[in-house]
Amino acid sequence: MELFLPHGPLGGRVASIASKSQLQRLLLCAALADRETVVHGASDAADVQAMCRCLRALGARVTADGKTLRVQPVTEQAHGAADCGESGATLRFLLPVAAALGRETTFRLHGRLPQRPLGPLWEALEAHGVRLSRPAPGELLCAGRLESGHFLLPGDVSSQFFSGLLFALPLLSGPSELRAATPPESAGYIAMTLAALRRFGIAAEPLPDGWAVPGGQRYRSPGAVRAEGDWSNAAFWLAAGALSRPVTVTGLQAESGQGDRVILEDLRRFGAEVEQNADAVTVRPAPLHGCSLDVRSTPDLAPPLALLAACAAGTTRITGAARLRYKESDRLASIAAALRALGADVRDLPDGLEIAGGRLTGGTVDACGDHRIAMLAAIASARCDVRLRGAECVEKSDPHFWQTLAGLRSGTEESR
Repeated sequence: MELFLPHGPLGGRVASIASKSQLQRLLLCAALADRETVVHGASDAADVQAMCRCLRALGARVTADGKTLRVQPVTEQAHGAADCGESGATLRFLLPVAAALGRETTFRLHGRLPQRPLGPLWEALEAHGVRLSRPAPGELLCAGRLESGHFLLPGDVSSQFFSGLLFALPLLSGPSELRAATPPESAGYIAMTLAALRRFGIAAEPLPDGWAVPGGQRYRSPGAVRAEGDWSNAAFWLAAGALSRPVTVTGLQAESGQGDRVILEDLRRFGAEVEQNADAVTVRPAPLHGCSLDVRSTPDLAPPLALLAACAAGTTRITGAARLRYKESDRLASIAAALRALGADVRDLPDGLEIAGGRLTGGTVDACGDHRIAMLAAIASARCDVRLRGAECVEKSDPHFWQTLAGLRSGTEESR
């Protein structure tokens, strides 16, 4: 789908969507629990729907009821292949879980997912009793049963490898240790996993370089859980507030454990005006200036931060972003290409970008099948005309994105 987004101001109020990352974790815990769980904060994002499909394939029952999801735990009866769509988290979380349950499972992978890194997790699983193979293009077969023991993973590839094992290891009969060979990047996402586990009664004891996970644990449902507002998605709307007219995003918890809440600190470093209360944030435009940003722990913030950099006075360096080359697109290359297409001066770094701020002149952006590149281009329309190819990819995380953008173009409050 191609859209023309004429240059025009963006401003108003946005209700945050439920955190995609937190929902995926809560749904998985609920499917492993001892009784039904009601999950408040339903989402029709493609990644959340992928998790629901795959949990059903493993034998759970997941039904939508308005803005809630009811999850009946996994039974002995599996229901065919697990279609992960393009969701890396779904695959990396459920691969160890299926192995811990002893379920022979075929995972179906789409888009760039078959090419995204899996090697360290694959090797760790095969070293502990699991047999993995690729019987056909876009398929991954998991067989055997995961055995407890000592697991060692690199910390600089994907935090999702750690999360997947943290979900699976409590299900095993014996104790395990999960250690990081190097400090884990995106540590906030592992913290989100540990928080979800605690809500379902699962213990993982911290070690200097990892966790000790007792075996024989049972997931115990708290009855009902609620997903927070999504700081990763909100970052784009907050960036619009720094570039155009004031934007308020509601439903964002000030004390959230989501790492991407640091977008507020980053906005202040650029010079934007930020006001926060218990569950809402307002950002107002102000003269922006370049700065240096390390996104090692918050790589999903790189696209909106890069756009701010392109509109700020001076030069901005974004580093710690090498892992972005293995997202839905080579996201570093896609960010650079999008900004150059709009008239920005961008230089590639080994692990990031150097962006000389100035005036965007407009142009045509290819989303490269990456929802966060499409969102970057959409917010850029606050400063220039944008023609966007592949706009439909926003459905991966926010199917209502274009409706919300239209509300901000008219300056009205957008309800979800």
